[in-house]
Amino acid sequence: MIFRLVLLSSLTIYSAPTLVRSQNITVNNNLVFGNIFPGIPKTVSKRIAGGAAEFLISGTAGLELTIDLSLPTFMNDLGSNMQLVFTETDAALDSSATPDQAAPSLDNIDPWHTITYRLGSNGITLWLGGMAIPKLSQVAGNYTAVIVMTVVYTGN
Repeated sequence: MIFRLVLLSSLTIYSAPTLVRSQNITVNNNLVFGNIFPGIPKTVSKRIAGGAAEFLISGTAGLELTIDLSLPTFMNDLGSNMQLVFTETDAALDSSATPDQAAPSLDNIDPWHTITYRLGSNGITLWLGGMAIPKLSQVAGNYTAVIVMTVVYTGN
């Protein structure tokens, strides 16, 4: 009989907005890796509905804002860690009236750097993908980490 070690993992996302004008950040979807097997990296594309993290930032249309993401480098569960990697093309956003995750208006954004953009009439939708890298000896568990998003109006 063969047993597989399965790791269930997700990222919990919290928003920490700095308010200058009225704005809201809604987490429509957490970054979900699903089953992960020891020694086999798993990537979730920013284009995968229900897998990629999805944020909706709403506020006064036409105003410019900055978005900063504080990204974890590890997920953990009861003292065990699993490496996370976010590359310079793992984010995308769309401020159109009908945001399109498959073909966003601004693609291949570096989530490690400040993003400056203007709010559309329906806000901004931002998607984030990433990669989990389990060790060969990874312990099974429900691994989690926290992403913090900070949004600030620029005054422009």
